[in-house]
Amino acid sequence: MDDLDSAAQPICPACGVIMHPEDGGDECRECGYRIEWPGVQHPGDGEGIIDL
Repeated sequence: MDDLDSAAQPICPACGVIMHPEDGGDECRECGYRIEWPGVQHPGDGEGIIDL
C-alpha cells in the first residue's frame, strides 16, 4: 500500500463501482449503496490556550 491508497475513493462492496462523496457520506451512483461518515465535533474557538 502506498500513500495514494489511503486517499483513494472507496469501492462499493455491493457492485464494485467507485463511490463518491455525497451529503455526509460516500454513495454509489450505480446501485445507491451508502456509507455514512462518522460525526465530528468542532475543536472549539481556542479558549484556554496560553500564549507564550
